[in-house]
Amino acid sequence: MDNLFKEKAQKIRIYLAVETVVDPFEKNVTLSELNPLPIKAIVTDLTPTQMKWKSAGIVEEGGKEIIIEKKYESLLKQSQKIEINNSYYYGWRTNGRLNYRIEGNYLRAYLYTKTES
Repeated sequence: MDNLFKEKAQKIRIYLAVETVVDPFEKNVTLSELNPLPIKAIVTDLTPTQMKWKSAGIVEEGGKEIIIEKKYESLLKQSQKIEINNSYYYGWRTNGRLNYRIEGNYLRAYLYTKTES
């Protein structure tokens, strides 16, 4: 896997965000994006038949699968969005937590685009 990672890896950008409380009585918060952090990842396209989940607001044509090193696990958990080739992707979240799978020293995550509404 190490040789494959060295040959096929490309740069992606992970965007983190900071919550700012706008109105404490209404519990409104806004997210302020921080500067992106570049990391290396193996990126592959997902076909609609490979996607196992469907949900409102997710475009099925534009899925990506990324494999990153395990040391970036905290960045992946805190990510707001991920930029790959000037397109923005979002991780599949359940109960506010990003779903990913640990495979040895690497993490595998599935990313999706959102519909514009």
